[in-house]
Amino acid sequence: MVQGNKRRAERKPVQKQVEFFVDADIIQAESIDLSSSGIRMLTERPICIRMRVYHEGGGFDEQVAQLVWAAKDKNKTSYGFEFQPDPERSNQD
Repeated sequence: MVQGNKRRAERKPVQKQVEFFVDADIIQAESIDLSSSGIRMLTERPICIRMRVYHEGGGFDEQVAQLVWAAKDKNKTSYGFEFQPDPERSNQD
């Protein structure tokens, strides 16, 4: 089954260096199913990261994002993240 494009913003291909920091908190989860090769889990809140997207000329933009999807293909994995308001910046206002 193919689902329609749910994107709210235009996407354009870019190749930039990205670093991301996984929240160091312990996240509580409940298993859905389990096999000898893996586990599917359910969390009460999304897994959040902080990332830096570097510009070619130097400098970077910092974003907070939630993991939305992941897909494995041969030796690499693609991840989809949705940008979120930065709680650290909103506390500075």
